[in-house]
Amino acid sequence: MVTVLLAHESRLLRQALGKILSIQDGISVIGHAETGPDTVKKIEELKPDVLVLNTSLPELNGMLPKDRKQDKNLSMVVTRADEPGQGAETSYLSYDDSLGKLVGAVINAGGESRLVEHIHSKVEALKSLTGRENQILKLVADGLSNRQISFDMNITERTVKYHISNILRKLDLFSRTEAAILFLKGDLQGAH
Repeated sequence: MVTVLLAHESRLLRQALGKILSIQDGISVIGHAETGPDTVKKIEELKPDVLVLNTSLPELNGMLPKDRKQDKNLSMVVTRADEPGQGAETSYLSYDDSLGKLVGAVINAGGESRLVEHIHSKVEALKSLTGRENQILKLVADGLSNRQISFDMNITERTVKYHISNILRKLDLFSRTEAAILFLKGDLQGAH
């Protein structure tokens, strides 16, 4: 299990990222921080594996390499909590990056091979989907509602619901959000 500390000054974003990461297999969000000093205190207290750090967090006090602080496109850093901003496991992300990229960065920073294998097996399950199911799952991952999908694909909304039920059953998932996240992971790993 990869444990994560989220450090962001926005409570809303901390909660949203926390919910997104918490539904991932093998990832557990164990704490939140809203300032640099609070982050340091929580790292010492909770001992997380991974730190997801907003680069504009107040009072960072050297937690980021100086050359990266000036990068205007940089929004978040995902790094090992014991060596913030250092090492090959560190990923620099912008708010324009995909959810799959964030999850991949957390997994990379966590470095647990059994987690990677577990996700790989789930991603492998994507290959069991039919062409039509893959099309629908891509639209779900793009954020379309059942009604929008039915309109785009010229099929009934009932047929869309049928396909989504099959997708969830085949992938052993409970929600369309989990399916969308898995699709994005698969897309990140080239499973499509």
